[in-house]
Amino acid sequence: MSKYKCFELKVANNVANLVLSRPDELNTMTRDFWVELPEVLDEINRNSEIRAVILSSSGKHFCAGMDLNAFSNGVENIPDDKKPDHARVGEALYRVAKELQGYISTLEKIRAPVIAAVQGGCVGGALDLITACDIRLASKEAFFCIQEINIGMAADVGTLQRLPRIIPDSKMREMAYTGRKMLADEAKESGLVSNVYESQEDMLKAANELAEDIATKSPVAIYGLKALMNYSRDHSIDDSLDFNALWSGAMLSQKDMAEAMTAQMEKRDAAFNKMVDVKKFNEK
Repeated sequence: MSKYKCFELKVANNVANLVLSRPDELNTMTRDFWVELPEVLDEINRNSEIRAVILSSSGKHFCAGMDLNAFSNGVENIPDDKKPDHARVGEALYRVAKELQGYISTLEKIRAPVIAAVQGGCVGGALDLITACDIRLASKEAFFCIQEINIGMAADVGTLQRLPRIIPDSKMREMAYTGRKMLADEAKESGLVSNVYESQEDMLKAANELAEDIATKSPVAIYGLKALMNYSRDHSIDDSLDFNALWSGAMLSQKDMAEAMTAQMEKRDAAFNKMVDVKKFNEK
Protein backbone atom coordinates (compact mmCIF):
# COMPACT_ATOMS: atom_id res chain seq x y z
CA MET A 1 0.00 0.00 0.00
CA SER A 2 1.32 3.42 -0.95
CA LYS A 3 2.38 5.70 1.89
CA TYR A 4 1.07 8.64 -0.16
CA LYS A 5 -2.57 9.70 -0.56
CA CYS A 6 -2.16 11.42 -3.94
CA PHE A 7 0.61 9.40 -5.58
CA GLU A 8 1.74 5.88 -6.28
CA LEU A 9 5.47 5.34 -6.77
CA LYS A 10 6.97 2.24 -8.36
CA VAL A 11 10.62 1.74 -9.29
CA ALA A 12 11.90 -0.90 -11.70
CA ASN A 13 14.78 -1.11 -14.17
CA ASN A 14 16.17 2.23 -12.97
CA VAL A 15 12.89 3.97 -13.88
CA ALA A 16 10.49 5.57 -11.40
CA ASN A 17 6.80 5.59 -12.34
CA LEU A 18 5.11 8.35 -10.36
CA VAL A 19 1.33 8.19 -10.80
CA LEU A 20 -1.30 10.70 -9.68
CA SER A 21 -3.71 8.32 -7.97
CA ARG A 22 -7.01 10.10 -7.22
CA PRO A 23 -8.96 9.49 -10.45
CA ASP A 24 -12.40 9.90 -8.89
CA GLU A 25 -11.43 13.45 -7.85
CA LEU A 26 -9.78 14.15 -11.24
CA ASN A 27 -6.40 14.17 -9.49
CA THR A 28 -6.95 17.71 -8.26
CA MET A 29 -4.12 19.42 -6.40
CA THR A 30 -5.31 19.35 -2.81
CA ARG A 31 -3.32 20.32 0.27
CA ASP A 32 -2.25 16.69 0.56
CA PHE A 33 -0.93 16.87 -3.01
CA TRP A 34 1.26 19.87 -2.19
CA VAL A 35 2.50 18.28 1.05
CA GLU A 36 3.38 15.02 -0.71
CA LEU A 37 4.87 16.40 -3.94
CA PRO A 38 8.16 17.60 -2.40
CA GLU A 39 8.34 14.47 -0.24
CA VAL A 40 7.97 12.03 -3.13
CA LEU A 41 10.37 14.01 -5.35
CA ASP A 42 12.94 14.02 -2.55
CA GLU A 43 12.50 10.25 -2.22
CA ILE A 44 13.09 9.89 -5.96
CA ASN A 45 16.10 12.20 -5.94
CA ARG A 46 17.75 10.31 -3.07
CA ASN A 47 17.26 6.93 -4.70
CA SER A 48 20.60 6.34 -6.43
CA GLU A 49 19.09 3.59 -8.61
CA ILE A 50 16.66 5.94 -10.41
CA ARG A 51 17.83 7.33 -13.75
CA ALA A 52 14.53 8.48 -15.31
CA VAL A 53 11.04 9.37 -14.07
CA ILE A 54 7.63 9.01 -15.71
CA LEU A 55 4.92 11.30 -14.34
CA SER A 56 1.48 9.99 -15.33
CA SER A 57 -1.97 9.73 -13.80
CA SER A 58 -4.93 7.42 -13.40
CA GLY A 59 -8.45 7.96 -14.65
CA LYS A 60 -10.00 9.95 -17.48
CA HIS A 61 -8.05 13.16 -16.88
CA PHE A 62 -4.41 13.82 -16.08
CA CYS A 63 -5.23 16.54 -13.54
CA ALA A 64 -7.99 19.13 -13.19
CA GLY A 65 -5.68 21.60 -11.47
CA MET A 66 -5.85 23.32 -8.13
CA ASP A 67 -8.48 22.41 -5.55
CA LEU A 68 -9.40 25.99 -4.68
CA ASN A 69 -11.50 24.93 -1.70
CA ALA A 70 -8.30 23.86 0.04
CA PHE A 71 -6.66 27.26 -0.33
CA SER A 72 -8.73 29.89 1.44
CA ASN A 73 -6.70 32.65 3.00
CA GLY A 74 -8.01 31.81 6.44
CA VAL A 75 -9.65 35.15 7.23
CA GLU A 76 -13.28 34.49 6.17
CA ASN A 77 -14.52 33.67 9.67
CA ILE A 78 -12.50 36.27 11.58
CA PRO A 79 -14.50 39.26 12.88
CA ASP A 80 -13.90 42.41 10.83
CA ASP A 81 -12.31 44.27 13.74
CA LYS A 82 -9.72 41.51 14.14
CA LYS A 83 -8.93 40.75 10.51
CA PRO A 84 -5.43 41.56 9.25
CA ASP A 85 -5.20 44.41 6.76
CA HIS A 86 -4.94 43.87 3.02
CA ALA A 87 -1.16 44.24 3.01
CA ARG A 88 -0.72 41.43 5.53
CA VAL A 89 -3.17 39.15 3.74
CA GLY A 90 -1.40 39.91 0.46
CA GLU A 91 1.99 39.15 1.97
CA ALA A 92 0.72 35.82 3.27
CA LEU A 93 -0.65 34.91 -0.17
CA TYR A 94 2.70 35.88 -1.68
CA ARG A 95 4.47 33.42 0.62
CA VAL A 96 2.01 30.65 -0.28
CA ALA A 97 2.56 31.26 -4.01
CA LYS A 98 6.33 31.20 -3.55
CA GLU A 99 6.08 27.93 -1.65
CA LEU A 100 4.00 26.26 -4.38
CA GLN A 101 6.31 27.64 -7.08
CA GLY A 102 9.23 26.03 -5.27
CA TYR A 103 7.53 22.64 -5.20
CA ILE A 104 6.91 22.77 -8.96
CA SER A 105 10.49 23.87 -9.60
CA THR A 106 11.74 20.76 -7.80
CA LEU A 107 10.84 18.77 -10.93
CA GLU A 108 13.54 20.73 -12.75
CA LYS A 109 16.08 20.32 -9.97
CA ILE A 110 16.01 16.58 -9.34
CA ARG A 111 18.78 14.61 -11.05
CA ALA A 112 16.69 12.38 -13.29
CA PRO A 113 14.84 13.60 -16.38
CA VAL A 114 11.06 13.64 -15.94
CA ILE A 115 8.74 12.52 -18.73
CA ALA A 116 5.13 13.73 -18.38
CA ALA A 117 2.52 11.43 -19.96
CA VAL A 118 -0.79 13.30 -20.30
CA GLN A 119 -4.24 11.92 -21.03
CA GLY A 120 -7.47 13.89 -20.88
CA GLY A 121 -7.46 17.29 -19.25
CA CYS A 122 -4.29 19.03 -18.12
CA VAL A 123 -5.75 22.13 -16.55
CA GLY A 124 -4.48 25.11 -14.56
CA GLY A 125 -1.88 24.02 -12.02
CA ALA A 126 -1.38 20.76 -13.93
CA LEU A 127 0.00 22.77 -16.84
CA ASP A 128 2.40 24.45 -14.41
CA LEU A 129 3.44 20.95 -13.38
CA ILE A 130 4.20 19.55 -16.82
CA THR A 131 6.01 22.66 -18.08
CA ALA A 132 8.63 21.92 -15.39
CA CYS A 133 9.15 18.41 -16.81
CA ASP A 134 11.86 17.57 -19.35
CA ILE A 135 9.72 15.79 -21.94
CA ARG A 136 5.96 15.76 -22.51
CA LEU A 137 3.87 13.14 -24.31
CA ALA A 138 0.10 13.09 -24.88
CA SER A 139 -2.68 10.74 -25.88
CA LYS A 140 -4.93 11.95 -28.70
CA GLU A 141 -7.78 13.03 -26.38
CA ALA A 142 -5.52 15.19 -24.21
CA PHE A 143 -6.09 18.92 -23.91
CA PHE A 144 -4.26 21.74 -22.14
CA CYS A 145 -5.72 24.87 -20.60
CA ILE A 146 -4.42 27.92 -18.74
CA GLN A 147 -7.56 27.85 -16.64
CA GLU A 148 -6.82 30.65 -14.20
CA ILE A 149 -8.25 33.48 -16.34
CA ASN A 150 -11.60 31.64 -16.37
CA ILE A 151 -11.81 31.99 -12.58
CA GLY A 152 -10.68 35.61 -12.52
CA MET A 153 -6.99 35.32 -11.73
CA ALA A 154 -3.60 35.13 -13.40
CA ALA A 155 -1.65 31.88 -13.41
CA ASP A 156 1.02 32.18 -10.73
CA VAL A 157 2.89 28.88 -10.23
CA GLY A 158 5.09 28.69 -13.34
CA THR A 159 3.13 28.43 -16.59
CA LEU A 160 3.57 32.08 -17.59
CA GLN A 161 7.33 31.80 -17.08
CA ARG A 162 8.03 28.39 -18.62
CA LEU A 163 5.44 27.98 -21.37
CA PRO A 164 6.74 30.82 -23.62
CA ARG A 165 10.12 29.05 -23.60
CA ILE A 166 8.40 25.94 -24.94
CA ILE A 167 5.76 27.26 -27.39
CA PRO A 168 5.56 30.55 -29.33
CA ASP A 169 4.96 33.55 -27.08
CA SER A 170 1.96 34.75 -29.09
CA LYS A 171 0.19 31.40 -28.72
CA MET A 172 0.95 31.28 -25.00
CA ARG A 173 -0.54 34.78 -24.54
CA GLU A 174 -3.63 33.79 -26.53
CA MET A 175 -4.15 30.81 -24.25
CA ALA A 176 -3.52 32.88 -21.11
CA TYR A 177 -5.92 35.67 -22.11
CA THR A 178 -8.74 33.42 -23.31
CA GLY A 179 -8.46 30.27 -21.20
CA ARG A 180 -9.21 28.17 -24.29
CA LYS A 181 -8.27 24.53 -24.67
CA MET A 182 -5.27 23.47 -26.71
CA LEU A 183 -5.94 20.02 -28.16
CA ALA A 184 -3.30 17.33 -28.57
CA ASP A 185 -2.55 17.90 -32.26
CA GLU A 186 -2.04 21.61 -31.70
CA ALA A 187 0.10 20.86 -28.67
CA LYS A 188 2.39 18.72 -30.82
CA GLU A 189 2.46 21.29 -33.64
CA SER A 190 3.37 24.01 -31.12
CA GLY A 191 6.09 21.96 -29.46
CA LEU A 192 4.40 21.51 -26.10
CA VAL A 193 4.48 17.72 -26.50
CA SER A 194 6.92 15.56 -28.44
CA ASN A 195 4.41 13.00 -29.68
CA VAL A 196 0.70 12.13 -29.61
CA TYR A 197 -0.51 8.54 -29.23
CA GLU A 198 -3.77 6.78 -30.05
CA SER A 199 -4.38 5.68 -26.47
CA GLN A 200 -3.09 6.12 -22.95
CA GLU A 201 -1.78 2.57 -23.10
CA ASP A 202 0.27 3.35 -26.23
CA MET A 203 1.55 6.57 -24.65
CA LEU A 204 2.66 4.85 -21.44
CA LYS A 205 4.37 2.11 -23.42
CA ALA A 206 6.28 4.78 -25.37
CA ALA A 207 7.08 6.69 -22.18
CA ASN A 208 8.53 3.58 -20.55
CA GLU A 209 10.58 2.72 -23.64
CA LEU A 210 11.95 6.28 -23.69
CA ALA A 211 12.71 6.23 -19.95
CA GLU A 212 14.42 2.85 -20.20
CA ASP A 213 16.53 4.12 -23.09
CA ILE A 214 17.60 7.15 -21.03
CA ALA A 215 18.37 4.82 -18.12
CA THR A 216 20.95 2.97 -20.22
CA LYS A 217 23.10 6.11 -20.51
CA SER A 218 25.68 7.39 -18.04
CA PRO A 219 23.67 8.76 -15.08
CA VAL A 220 26.36 11.37 -14.45
CA ALA A 221 26.17 12.58 -18.05
CA ILE A 222 22.36 12.63 -17.99
CA TYR A 223 22.36 14.72 -14.83
CA GLY A 224 24.89 17.04 -16.44
CA LEU A 225 22.75 17.43 -19.54
CA LYS A 226 19.69 18.32 -17.47
CA ALA A 227 21.57 20.86 -15.35
CA LEU A 228 23.29 22.43 -18.36
CA MET A 229 20.17 22.72 -20.51
CA ASN A 230 18.16 24.28 -17.68
CA TYR A 231 20.96 26.73 -16.89
CA SER A 232 21.38 27.66 -20.57
CA ARG A 233 17.66 28.32 -20.92
CA ASP A 234 17.83 30.96 -18.18
CA HIS A 235 21.23 32.59 -18.85
CA SER A 236 23.26 34.21 -21.61
CA ILE A 237 25.31 32.16 -24.05
CA ASP A 238 28.59 33.34 -22.50
CA ASP A 239 27.48 32.51 -18.95
CA SER A 240 26.12 29.15 -20.10
CA LEU A 241 29.34 28.23 -21.89
CA ASP A 242 31.30 29.09 -18.76
CA PHE A 243 28.96 26.97 -16.61
CA ASN A 244 29.29 24.14 -19.12
CA ALA A 245 33.08 24.24 -18.93
CA LEU A 246 33.04 24.31 -15.13
CA TRP A 247 30.59 21.38 -14.98
CA SER A 248 32.67 19.33 -17.40
CA GLY A 249 35.82 20.05 -15.44
CA ALA A 250 34.22 19.01 -12.17
CA MET A 251 31.93 16.11 -13.13
CA LEU A 252 33.11 14.56 -16.39
CA SER A 253 33.36 10.84 -15.66
CA GLN A 254 36.32 9.31 -17.45
CA LYS A 255 35.20 5.90 -16.18
CA ASP A 256 31.74 6.27 -17.74
CA MET A 257 33.23 7.52 -21.01
CA ALA A 258 35.56 4.54 -21.19
CA GLU A 259 32.72 2.12 -20.43
CA ALA A 260 30.43 3.72 -23.04
CA MET A 261 33.07 3.53 -25.77
CA THR A 262 34.13 0.00 -24.83
CA ALA A 263 30.52 -1.18 -24.86
CA GLN A 264 30.01 0.29 -28.32
CA MET A 265 33.11 -1.46 -29.67
CA GLU A 266 32.08 -4.74 -28.05
CA LYS A 267 28.48 -4.30 -29.20
CA ARG A 268 26.98 -4.76 -25.75
CA ASP A 269 24.97 -2.67 -23.31
CA ALA A 270 27.06 -0.37 -21.15
CA ALA A 271 27.08 -1.04 -17.39
CA PHE A 272 27.36 2.16 -15.37
CA ASN A 273 27.72 2.36 -11.61
CA LYS A 274 24.82 3.85 -9.69
CA MET A 275 25.06 7.33 -8.23
CA VAL A 276 26.31 7.77 -4.65
CA ASP A 277 23.69 7.48 -1.92
CA VAL A 278 23.17 10.74 -0.03
CA LYS A 279 21.27 10.64 3.25
CA LYS A 280 19.45 13.53 4.83
CA PHE A 281 21.52 15.43 7.36
CA ASN A 282 19.07 14.55 10.14
CA GLU A 283 18.97 10.87 9.14
CA LYS A 284 21.03 8.46 11.24
